[in-house]
Amino acid sequence: MRQKSIGEVLKTARESRGWSLAEMQRLTQIQAKYLQALEYNDFAFIPDKDYARNFLERYAHVLELDSEILLEAYDTDSLVVYYGVGEEEDFDEKLSRSQRGKKGVSNYLPMIYLLLAACSILIFITYIVHSRIQNQATLSENSSYKVVSQSTSKSSSSSSTTASSTTSSSTTPKVGLTVSGGGDSLTVKVTNATEPLDIKLSVTDVTSWISVSDTDLATGSTLSAENKSAMTTLPTGVQTTTITLGVVQGVTIEIGSQKLDTSLLTNQSGTIVLTIE
Repeated sequence: MRQKSIGEVLKTARESRGWSLAEMQRLTQIQAKYLQALEYNDFAFIPDKDYARNFLERYAHVLELDSEILLEAYDTDSLVVYYGVGEEEDFDEKLSRSQRGKKGVSNYLPMIYLLLAACSILIFITYIVHSRIQNQATLSENSSYKVVSQSTSKSSSSSSTTASSTTSSSTTPKVGLTVSGGGDSLTVKVTNATEPLDIKLSVTDVTSWISVSDTDLATGSTLSAENKSAMTTLPTGVQTTTITLGVVQGVTIEIGSQKLDTSLLTNQSGTIVLTIE
C-alpha cells in the first residue's frame, strides 16, 4: 500500500482519460490556472479555502473520484492512500464505485438550488408588485385631493401647484460607493442603498469565474462570451457581502445601478467586500 498527494491523484486520473487542462476547464467551469494549482498542491494560490474545497469537489466529480476522500486529505493536510503496482486500477475503480453510489444524491443539488432561486425571485416580484399597487393607490388619493383644492380657490390651487412642483423636483439620492484598498482586495462602503440591493456583474470578451456571498450566486458562476452577465439581489438585512473575481480585467460591476470603479484592483484575481451603511 502506497500514498499519493491530492494533486497526483487528480493529474493521474485526468491523464488516464486523455483530457487536457483546457478540456477540464470546460467540464468543470473552473479556470485552468486553478485546476493546475490543485494538481501541483498549490492550494494557497486559490483566494479562499472554501473555494479551494469547492473546486476540489467539482474536479473529483468530473473525474468520478470519491470527493470525500480527497476533501478529508485536504482538511487534514495528509496524503491519499492507494495500492501498489498492479492494484492501482482496483483503487481507482473503488473510488469510482463509491462516487457513483453518491451520484444519485448529488444530482438533486442543482434542482434544490433552482427551487431556492425560483422562490427568491417569486418573493422579490411579489414585493415589487405589492409596492407598486400601494404607490398607485396613494397617487390616486393625492390627485383627487388636488382637484378639489383647485375648484375651491385660486390660492389653494397655487399652493397645490407649488407642492406638486416640490414633489416632482425631489429625486431619490443615488447609491454612494466609497472605495478603498488595492492590489487583490477592495473595501466598498455603500450609502443611500435601498433594500433589497441589486448587484450586476458582466463581461465583454473575457472569461471569469465570479461569486457573491449570501446570494443565489454564492456557489459561483462563470461569465463568458456565451454568458455575459449575472444579476443577483442582496437580501434585506444583510449588511456585508463579498464579491470574488477569478479575473478582474474586463469585468464590470454595478451596485444599485451605480458602476463600481475597480481600477485599484491590479492583480489578476481579487475580492471586494461590500458594507451597507
